[in-house]
Amino acid sequence: MGTRTHLFAAVLLLAAVPASARPAGPSKKQEQLLDHKSGFLGENYARLKPDPHDPDWLVYFSSRDVLRHAHTFHVDKVRVFLVPEAQQRDIDPADLEKLAEYFHHAIVDQLSAGDYKVVSEPGPGVITLRFAITNVEPNGGKTNMAMAGAEAVAAHAIVPVPGASELIPRLKVGKVSIEGEMVDSESGETEMAFMTAKSGRRFFSGTRAFRKWADIDAAFRGWAKNFRKRLDKAHGV
Repeated sequence: MGTRTHLFAAVLLLAAVPASARPAGPSKKQEQLLDHKSGFLGENYARLKPDPHDPDWLVYFSSRDVLRHAHTFHVDKVRVFLVPEAQQRDIDPADLEKLAEYFHHAIVDQLSAGDYKVVSEPGPGVITLRFAITNVEPNGGKTNMAMAGAEAVAAHAIVPVPGASELIPRLKVGKVSIEGEMVDSESGETEMAFMTAKSGRRFFSGTRAFRKWADIDAAFRGWAKNFRKRLDKAHGV
């Protein structure tokens, strides 16, 4: 009887707490993100919480001032993860490398545009940024498979300037997710971790056809700009 009384009291106490003051649970989309995690973040998945400012994000911060104290960055090599059903297919590694390079260029360019320092090596005061593009699918369209000769060679060249490449990609990025970490480059401690998939916007929405590499480049630059805005806001810009 005493246990029932305590339980009833706990229910009444919870009901008296305003909804806005209760811990928010993950949205349906955020739950779907976790269902499709790549493994890139390792133990940090357990630390992720819903971002109260953006329903497209799950995020972890080691402290409130992490972003505000981050000024100098080393951008690690970007990883690319295919959807599970595509991992056994014959995917050209050069296409995956090109996808990673586009994203890397977009991040570096945006950090530089925001007057953040980008260095080539880890060191004191340097934050290492680690990114993964996940849930990438190969494009099975016959048009893509018809590329040959000079076209195929050119498709593997990195052209980081938006609109510079009119070639057709052999990968789908309309529904990709991005996973990432900010890591203290000396201690190896994770300062921030996140998962995100954009929806309802021009990039990563699944509603826009990424018909050319230039479209993918523009999408990655749009995402990188929004990432930089998070840093800018923390720095009071």
